[in-house]
Amino acid sequence: MSDIDDLEQDFEDEDAEQEDRDVFKALPTIFKPTGKDPATIPSWPPTLPIEVALQSSSIKAICEGYGLTRSDWDRLRADANFVKDVQTAAEELKKDGMTFKFKARLQSEELLKTAWRMIHDEKGVVPATVRADLIKFTIRVAGLDASKEQGQNAGPGGTALNIQINL
Repeated sequence: MSDIDDLEQDFEDEDAEQEDRDVFKALPTIFKPTGKDPATIPSWPPTLPIEVALQSSSIKAICEGYGLTRSDWDRLRADANFVKDVQTAAEELKKDGMTFKFKARLQSEELLKTAWRMIHDEKGVVPATVRADLIKFTIRVAGLDASKEQGQNAGPGGTALNIQINL
């Protein structure tokens, strides 16, 4: 291949990259990756609804503990999702109390942030095997790894295959 062919290939590669960038720019903002940790998507800490449901302190004291202003609180209490989270927390507390499982769920919400940082480690401090395990674990917990369920739940027209040999 000549130098001109190499240059032509470079131009074609640049054109393809530019097309990719143009397509990316045309996507709605919601589809663009932000590099932000999805565990931080809710606009309130995951433990806030529980503390509100527990009613162990005044709303003012709870808000101060989380660094929330009066306007933040007004916005939250008008948010249907936040109200639903508080109601769900209150129901779970009435039903089960502050059980070990409930406390573990609270911790897991916070640990998602740690997992995100470890998975996206750019300095190479976290070994690749640990990062891979965290990715697999996150996918499994999110219910996106249906391979095990598919084998168990396969019904008519499913993909399960059972072979039984009696000797």
